[in-house]
Amino acid sequence: MGVYKRGRKYWYKIKWTMKAEDGTKEMFLIQRPARTSNRGAAKEVEEEHRRALRLGEIHPLDSWPRPPAPQAPLLREFSERFEEYAREHTKESTANFYKECMRRVLLFVPLADAMLDSITGETITKYTKWRRGGKEGNSLAAINAEMRTLRRLFNLAEEWGIIAKAPAIHELPGQKGRERVISFEEEAAYLHRASGTLRDMAILAVDTGLRPESELFPLEWANVHLGADRESPCGYIHVVQGKTDNAVRNVPLTMRAKMLLETRRGARGCGRYVFDGEGRSGHIMSVQHPHERVIKKATLANGAKLEPFEFYCWRHTFGTRCAESGMDKFTLARLMGHSSPRIAERYYIHVTEPYVTAGVGRFHEYLVSRQIESVPAATDTVQ
Repeated sequence: MGVYKRGRKYWYKIKWTMKAEDGTKEMFLIQRPARTSNRGAAKEVEEEHRRALRLGEIHPLDSWPRPPAPQAPLLREFSERFEEYAREHTKESTANFYKECMRRVLLFVPLADAMLDSITGETITKYTKWRRGGKEGNSLAAINAEMRTLRRLFNLAEEWGIIAKAPAIHELPGQKGRERVISFEEEAAYLHRASGTLRDMAILAVDTGLRPESELFPLEWANVHLGADRESPCGYIHVVQGKTDNAVRNVPLTMRAKMLLETRRGARGCGRYVFDGEGRSGHIMSVQHPHERVIKKATLANGAKLEPFEFYCWRHTFGTRCAESGMDKFTLARLMGHSSPRIAERYYIHVTEPYVTAGVGRFHEYLVSRQIESVPAATDTVQ
């Protein structure tokens, strides 16, 4: 085995043995042209081929030298494939979200006209600096939405074999998240200032944990059941679709939520939507501006202003209150529409100090009621 001359060019021959998972061995005879008339250069080609085989980079039947990788497309070009994928594989609202984020990203020409495989974390940093220097639409929330969109785009490009590895893309710190827990005092201050519809929506959100955009805003009367049964004494809301397959569920109503819905149906009649709107959808699509106005007006009992929070926090507050009440994670996951109890576990980390103290107290009572000797006798020696 080795290099040999055939005509004016050198070839090389390699015998290679591979061991299968079942322990059997398979032998391959590899013969390739080195495409050179220089013996030393041919030997280098053979050694490089052996190195690739030894490292498992190629299979003995693969061609060598490896064909050059196809040139990666520009971000601007690949964004069209990404948006097409989003239209076919995600909800309409998600596809529109990606489309709007990419529209803003493509305004930065150095990024839009860069090849995918040349874009690095440093390139993304230059983009975020450019965005933060703008005058319009440059909030942390908007920029971080673009970061999540770019992360999804590059992960797809890696999954499809267009690039070898997606660049690291990090969201900017400082954005106020959606995991704040609203206290009962803060809730009361908010509801005192909220109008009828916004107040009703906030109460339903914090008493049921419905996802605002996909479950609460488009809620239809046909899916509201106010009759009592064994599992839901105050009735329930049937969620017919949502973020995942697990979103389909029945959510029991609290007495407060039941009374609210009865009053609302009596006052407004029974159209299609519980929260009807004037747009093409027929229902309310956003409460951002009235929600922010209420927060600015709301004042706590001590005179302090209510700290800003996203409307989505009502859902997180519901999950945390369920955890504080002692609800197990499997039941909570079902109520929240999660695919796994592990997702619901994050609500337990917000359990407040009084509930931790109460839990420890119940544990101590449990021990006292069952331990035969709660205090061991003092002894000077060990028998």
